[in-house]
Amino acid sequence: MKYIIIGTAGHVDHGKTAVIKALTGTDTDRLKEEKQRGISIDLGFAALELTPDLVAGIVDVPGHERFLKNMLAGSGGVDLAMLVIAADEGVMPQTREHLAMLQLYGIRQGVVVLNKADKVDADWLDLMEEEVRSLLKDTFLAAAPFCRVSAISGEGIPELRQQLTQLALQTTARDDNAPFRLWIDRVFSIKGHGAVVTGSVLGGRIKIGDSVMVYPGGRTARIRGLEWHGQKTEEILAGQRAAVNLTGVEMEELGRGMFLSAPERGQTGLVWDLKVEWLAETASGTRVRLHLGTGEFLGRVYRFRNADPAYVRLVLEQPLAAGAGDRGILRLYSPQHLLGGALLIGPGRRARKLPPPRLEAATALEAGDMEELLYQLLADHRQFQSGADLKRLVGYVTDKEVNRALDRLLKNGRLLRLEGRYLAAATEAALLSALTAMLTAFHKNEPERSGLSKETARQRLKLEEKTWETLLPIWLAAEKMVIADGELALPEHALQHGDRRQDLTDQLAAVVREEELVNLDVALLGEKLALNPAQAKAAHDMLVKKGILVRIGDMHVYRKTIQYIGRLLYRYFQDHSELTVAEFRDLLNTSRKVALPLLEYFDTNKYTVRD
Repeated sequence: MKYIIIGTAGHVDHGKTAVIKALTGTDTDRLKEEKQRGISIDLGFAALELTPDLVAGIVDVPGHERFLKNMLAGSGGVDLAMLVIAADEGVMPQTREHLAMLQLYGIRQGVVVLNKADKVDADWLDLMEEEVRSLLKDTFLAAAPFCRVSAISGEGIPELRQQLTQLALQTTARDDNAPFRLWIDRVFSIKGHGAVVTGSVLGGRIKIGDSVMVYPGGRTARIRGLEWHGQKTEEILAGQRAAVNLTGVEMEELGRGMFLSAPERGQTGLVWDLKVEWLAETASGTRVRLHLGTGEFLGRVYRFRNADPAYVRLVLEQPLAAGAGDRGILRLYSPQHLLGGALLIGPGRRARKLPPPRLEAATALEAGDMEELLYQLLADHRQFQSGADLKRLVGYVTDKEVNRALDRLLKNGRLLRLEGRYLAAATEAALLSALTAMLTAFHKNEPERSGLSKETARQRLKLEEKTWETLLPIWLAAEKMVIADGELALPEHALQHGDRRQDLTDQLAAVVREEELVNLDVALLGEKLALNPAQAKAAHDMLVKKGILVRIGDMHVYRKTIQYIGRLLYRYFQDHSELTVAEFRDLLNTSRKVALPLLEYFDTNKYTVRD
């Protein structure tokens, strides 16, 4: 079976609902107010069997300008458009506006219906068709079939059905193997069953008992029951209209504009990067309405300093859940003029410049180039991404497409893969270059120090610990840098620094006698080695790190002096069984303040035992 979604469009009172009833026998006006007023207010739905193997779900939308929000909620997921125009009135304001919106949504096939043909003569019908064709000249309906019908008398309805069948047969079916997704357009509750949502299945399939994510929020719910146009079923497929009974979530937590999704898909953010096809450009900071899926989201658009005006950042007033490649409509907040169509690239950052990979990703999205899209989205990240991360980045495409693109990128050397996680090769090269430059500058500014703290380097590169711990061993193995005295250094500096450390050790041995018990702090070290304060500090740090200076209490004692004291203790205990603090003080000819921490040092290192 093949399933598609047909959406209506057209001015109020041009007969969209009547045409659907003539085709299907279903009156899609279900609300009491719609019956009383004689116009559609909210979305309506009907099923149309075109052939034994082809079924269409029809979405009826309101035509009145006051209910344009509802019209947009029903138009985002359709495969074919049915533009209805009353022959006795011709092209009207909402005819033009609905047509522009269908075009911006990316719909590419449809049929034009001249309804109420029984109210005018043949000459007038010819004139109307000529007028409409002029309107459609540069749109996706330029070559669309025209059907002259009367929803009341039934004239032309069989021909309309035939045209819809031919177009539906030519339309590519939605992919059952894609990740499941359903934008919610209605929410209600059935006593004893709980929350029910309805919507059009854009891709994938679900069965009773499956788990789905509810966005935004990412809460998990389970499928308790399924219906397709009033018929209970065990499974729902892409292209079908579905009613889904959920458990694990309350009706009050659901609403139009939310969607059900396969796990590990969908992204949520308050900031999104868009590419806009502007019909009427607007100033940076303008408040707008984004119509996406079945929802309306308020926010402000901001232009980038470094990009074409087609690229904007949308800062929203509430979190938006969506996927890369989703298309929406932008309208001015007030008055609600149509601004253009938006292609979502992905959640953005608050920087004033758009990263170049985002520009390339938008181009790849429009071209349908999965390999380039995946690469550019990865290149926009400094951290390794897991397989689940990649699926979220690329939107609602099949795992097969993602895996095929990954294989090509790995084969061409454009990606690194380690333990099932991925990084763009260009990102790795840029990080290595940045770290090399960082170390070069550090060694120049502080030549006395052995190297830069690994943690400091990681933080300056703004890398997560897991990414850092993955990349650093690679760079060390390739001898791009080394670990010197526990710190990170370039190989040539480490060699020079090793020579410098030996020089300092030799100089210290020449100017400090081993029996000279003094506190070799930075000032005294600088005085003895003739170093300026900055050099003395770096030399002191180096000697402490290598254990040449030993910290004891508040003092730094020369290592050879510690060894000398150890020999004194050994000789003392050849003739004595115990030693008091006072005796130790006199042995060293020093003060109790110095003697006590020294004895504690020898106790700690198990050279002496305190009793």
